[in-house]
Amino acid sequence: MTLSGEALRQRRERFLKRTAQYLSLGHDRFAAASFVAEGAGEGPGEALDVGTGKGLLAMALACRGFHVVSVDVEEQALAAALARETGLQERISLEQADAARIPYADGRFDVVASMDALHHFREGEPILEEMIRVMCPGGRLVLAEFTEDGFSLVESAHAGEGLVHARGEVTLEWVSGFLAGRGFSLEGRAENHLQDRRTFQSVPCTGTKGKPLEAPGSAFEAMGRKGLLDALRVFAKNWLAHDGCWFLAAEERFGLETAMDLDAASWKCFAEVEAKRIKESFQIEASGGLDALARALSFRMYALVNRQHLEWLRGGSVLRFVMDRCRVQEARRRKGLPAFPCRTVGETEFATFARTIDPSIVTRCVHCPPDPNEGGACTWEFELAASASGGPAEGRTS
Repeated sequence: MTLSGEALRQRRERFLKRTAQYLSLGHDRFAAASFVAEGAGEGPGEALDVGTGKGLLAMALACRGFHVVSVDVEEQALAAALARETGLQERISLEQADAARIPYADGRFDVVASMDALHHFREGEPILEEMIRVMCPGGRLVLAEFTEDGFSLVESAHAGEGLVHARGEVTLEWVSGFLAGRGFSLEGRAENHLQDRRTFQSVPCTGTKGKPLEAPGSAFEAMGRKGLLDALRVFAKNWLAHDGCWFLAAEERFGLETAMDLDAASWKCFAEVEAKRIKESFQIEASGGLDALARALSFRMYALVNRQHLEWLRGGSVLRFVMDRCRVQEARRRKGLPAFPCRTVGETEFATFARTIDPSIVTRCVHCPPDPNEGGACTWEFELAASASGGPAEGRTS
């Protein structure tokens, strides 16, 4: 749909007002776009900008000597007007298109870039696959998102106008793991102007003198310690996201009560499997009591996605586990939803995990939603059956 002259004027005024508002808060949108474009290097060449928005990144890439094709599922009248005002319209082609079906040939672009668009995508995989497809061999992939401070600034500005700045599940951490699995290496990472910019290049398929490289068992074998830790965090978040997707599907199909019953049964099975594998993989002593449980809890996937800590109480006869922050509950709060009533599922999960580590361990819930928050997202206590007293313990943090 073509915007009328008046509609375009109003949109431009809103853009200038928001730009001035951000600048008053210390965020320069144009400087941020220039910073992201630096990751592309210098032209000449062809660059694809995925997620045009207002065209700021497209203009910054054009200023670096690239001819830019910019795609967005929305109409781009404002981006076109801003490009004309800056005299860059001859270097920028705007295309209204779905990023999951980019209408260009394989290997066309020297650079593929995107800025502050990932968190708007419902699914990351099809769009990243398209970015990879249209990038030429040896090309560069530049992806940037707001830092946490950047997201806070934008969300606060929107909230001041009664709006919500949507933030989906596609993150740079997830993208980094996805690209590693597709043979890409992280060439560089930098933060400035409230932007986290990452530059990726594909790993060569041949060695010296054209000899094929021996393919590693997986992309992770070539990673260093930091890369592997980042990959673990990606896996943990994906694990948690899959659990949420499973539950929503069950709730939509069968209703909340049945979904909760199925969830408890699933976690009972999973907690036992997880505990057994942790014991075997990390040589945790069988029937090793609370010391063994404390060590096992530190190896759970939760430890990579939720902040947590342990406390030893009553002279070490009680182990208290506190989930300080819960990503699931925080996500629900951000969306204005009530806390998820996970106590019944948690009682099954934590008790099963603890008994699998040592059958003599007794589990007690101190609090868990829908209980009132007593400090931390949820709190659990464990003690050996011989010393169990049934009441909450008091003590110090170890």
